[in-house]
Amino acid sequence: MHSSVFFKLFPPPKFMLMRHSGLHISDHTIRFIEYSGSGRSMRISRFGSLDLPPGTIEGGEARDEKALSAALAEFDKKNDLSYVKVSVPEEKAYLFQIEVPSTDVRTIAQNIEFKLEENVPLTASDAVFYFDLLPLEPGSPIRASVSVVSRAYIEKMMGILRGCGMSPVAFEVLPKAVARSVIHPHSTITTMIVYIMKKKTGIYIVMGNVVGFSSTIPYGTDTPPVDGADTASMISKEIGRVRAFWASHAPSSSEVKEVILVGAKASEYREPIRDPFASEGVSVSVGDVWSNAFDINKYIPPIAQADSLDYVVAAGLAMDA
Repeated sequence: MHSSVFFKLFPPPKFMLMRHSGLHISDHTIRFIEYSGSGRSMRISRFGSLDLPPGTIEGGEARDEKALSAALAEFDKKNDLSYVKVSVPEEKAYLFQIEVPSTDVRTIAQNIEFKLEENVPLTASDAVFYFDLLPLEPGSPIRASVSVVSRAYIEKMMGILRGCGMSPVAFEVLPKAVARSVIHPHSTITTMIVYIMKKKTGIYIVMGNVVGFSSTIPYGTDTPPVDGADTASMISKEIGRVRAFWASHAPSSSEVKEVILVGAKASEYREPIRDPFASEGVSVSVGDVWSNAFDINKYIPPIAQADSLDYVVAAGLAMDA
């Protein structure tokens, strides 16, 4: 079994775990957060960001590895990062659901490896993966949500990061990090998260705490109007399309009744995105990036609320899984 899979399925003892920073490398910016404390009594001990030169990363792909390495080295020199948990862009990951024979982790892992090539264009030896069990529906089979990433991509990013002085302790797909940041750890409902970025928007459906669906659309805050429709209108239309798709494929008990917006201009987009769904009983709110880290009434973070929405990925990565 691949070591990366092993440590996902069989976490090391607590004494082997080390404090880490959440490192989010997006198409445009590098961000990190590091917490101190634990539970909902954490505090932001360090944070920072650095804009990448245009064209360094496009669609999750490092187009200019030299520029990326230089930026990461500069970032590490300024912030003295050691252990980091790193985001994997959605474009570099595959997500699928699969029926599994039991809840035994070894059996599930073997079952996934056996059926991997039926679901993604990678062989088991060329892939790293992890899974989460989906909430069990009465009378339904056990199902798992599986995230798969190319081993070559992980090894390339490990080489770049280590060359800049950082030690990756784990890699995690972006939707999972976002969900950890804004979804209550004991949630039992189905939520749609809409992560608005500069040139794209991610739409994720989370059942309880498990990401069961993800997609990316090429509309973001910097996207010019298309046929007279602005970004908010295009996102709203896509939300409706994804809800309809989900309703036709998922159990009725997992109907999406809540939409959480995060990322750039989430607060600004809330009203125009909310209005089309008001009559359908769907709530649309702006996510609280700190909700699972600390009580905002007891601790004022050093990051402004508007800026916190851009730190949603780093915040989720910085938390213990």
